[in-house]
Amino acid sequence: MYRKTGAFVPVRAGLVYTETVVHLAPERFAADVPYQIIIVKLDGGGSMTARIEGERVAIDDRVVETESRDGVPFFRLKQ
Repeated sequence: MYRKTGAFVPVRAGLVYTETVVHLAPERFAADVPYQIIIVKLDGGGSMTARIEGERVAIDDRVVETESRDGVPFFRLKQ
């Protein structure tokens, strides 16, 4: 979600259900390797696949959404 200023407002949070590190990516993401992806069980129900921004996370860590880039949601470890 974005405010009128264009700043991203985190609206989703949850627990890491599973995670993996990608070392060989499609051409679109090749410059980003290695990167971590997760399936996050959202607090409001449901789940989604997302990328991790910042330090690595582990199963059952709490994460919060930080932004979306080109339709890809990014989460980080909740402090």
